[in-house]
Amino acid sequence: DARAQVQTMQLFAPSRPAPPSADARPRPPVNPSESGAHGGEASTGARRWGRGRAGMLWCGRHFRIAVPEAKLDVPRDDDTWAGLRAAGPAEETEAADAAPPRPEEREGTEESSAASGEEEAARPTPTDDLGWAPEDGPDSEPCIATAIEASRSLSRTLTVRSRRNFSGDSSPEVLAEEPREVCHRVQVHFDNGWHDFNEEESRSICDELATGATEFTLQFRGHAYFFSFTKPSEAMQTNLKTGKRRKLRIIEGEDTAAADLANDEVAEQIAAQTALGPQSKRGCASQSAIGKYLDGNAHARACFEQFEQNEVKYCGEWAVFYHSYSFAALIYEVHAAVASVLFRFRSQYSALPRILVHEFLEIPDADTLIQRFNTDFAEHKRDHNPGFRKVGISAMCSLASTGPEACVSRVFVSGYSCKDVSFRSVLEKVLEACYVPKENVYSLATKIIKLSEKHSLDVSQFGGKACQSSKPGHLMQIFIKRSLVDQLVYAAEPYGPVDQERMPVSEYLNSDRNFNRGQVRIVAHPKYFMQANLVRMFVASADPTFHRSRTTFQSELIELIKELAEPSLRERAAAGIYGGTLPSWWTAEDQRGHV
Repeated sequence: DARAQVQTMQLFAPSRPAPPSADARPRPPVNPSESGAHGGEASTGARRWGRGRAGMLWCGRHFRIAVPEAKLDVPRDDDTWAGLRAAGPAEETEAADAAPPRPEEREGTEESSAASGEEEAARPTPTDDLGWAPEDGPDSEPCIATAIEASRSLSRTLTVRSRRNFSGDSSPEVLAEEPREVCHRVQVHFDNGWHDFNEEESRSICDELATGATEFTLQFRGHAYFFSFTKPSEAMQTNLKTGKRRKLRIIEGEDTAAADLANDEVAEQIAAQTALGPQSKRGCASQSAIGKYLDGNAHARACFEQFEQNEVKYCGEWAVFYHSYSFAALIYEVHAAVASVLFRFRSQYSALPRILVHEFLEIPDADTLIQRFNTDFAEHKRDHNPGFRKVGISAMCSLASTGPEACVSRVFVSGYSCKDVSFRSVLEKVLEACYVPKENVYSLATKIIKLSEKHSLDVSQFGGKACQSSKPGHLMQIFIKRSLVDQLVYAAEPYGPVDQERMPVSEYLNSDRNFNRGQVRIVAHPKYFMQANLVRMFVASADPTFHRSRTTFQSELIELIKELAEPSLRERAAAGIYGGTLPSWWTAEDQRGHV
């Protein structure tokens, strides 16, 4: 629970009974008109001065009232606090506990809820406590066996899913069709450059790696070779007869996700989606929340108008989602700069929520995330579990979203934060995880914070200054190819359970429904988020100064981390971030020239 992780702003009242278990607690909204965003991190109007679980007290916006730790009359032991954090939504008022109305009972209430604005007060989002940030540096290299098997498993599901997403064809013939499996390319370095093993040899090497072996011997073309992958970024092949050693690397096979879109049937579906129009305005959705919170704020209004234009442009091929964040912005920006240097990511358009591909090896898609939620996370902090948040982000399906858990326009203008918490160490761990040499991490972090202050990016949580406008909010507009929506997204109730009434989410979003009230969880897989033909993102910042200078900020940030572009480090860093392999489109030259 993101609220429980703000340790400096908690109030514990032992005299109150323990919160009910997740099974005993009233279920959150399950219909499209009753879902919000950010994992339930906002209060309703009925909760404006509601007392939260175990006596936690919230004002009408989002800050907890701090009480000195000395006044707590129970020991602050790990088990007690772990239990508090694992608990779900606060049992705040009778109104909050009431069963949600059915869809038919919501008829005609859309306008009034948007007009009141009382139920959309924003609390910190789950992503903003940075509990998902990396804990290990590059010394703990990812398991290449996991990377190989994860890619193979993922490729088995992509082909069928991408073929049926637009047509809705779930016939036994389509489901039984043999999926294409990616074949990794294994390359060996000769004096004149990198050369591929043939497909059979590559498969033999990858088969060994998939078993978990990191050292093995194989016979190729009449010669015996010893292969060592104990450190994937330093893999070697040794000819057992001559002793000649050569470097190796593994390149992922081509993805089929984008290729399967190029057919007449899909073109027809794109035309149909274009005719339905921008997602945020479908179903005659009210836009009053935007006017309510943005009128008089010319900058915010201009940002939302640009997002509206983007929706008009991309609504045929892409579904759109809106992800709000605040002080996580610096980490997102660092991710984007590193991805620009190593992976051709177009950081001038957007930040990047996650970058460590190897953290997605065990949870590469929405189906797996749902499965893990049900077996592991549901009883352990739900979508606030760090394991969930390493891969998942919360989002809304409409720019005009009104709640019930958050209102996109209100969150953007007001921002939100957790005071008196320093994440300087988080920034340093992120830099180290991105293969910045350890001896340079501290000084580089200092320079990045200073650069952020120069451009008015709020870094108060990192030991720097707050932005002068006191508007630290940011909004990310995420377009995902419709063929990939079910791969990366699921419809969610507050705190992460699946909202079955809106599944599969691709069918829901391909309709002409009103999306003002509905949240999702997105697997923010960098493998896809770094490819503009699969995912496209745009960002807006509530602080006008940073918004205007963000492109310059990114250029200067990239210059600060230019050492990652050095030939001696570039490939090792890219392979380490990617999980021991490299993307199929990756090349050895400086990637900044491709942006």
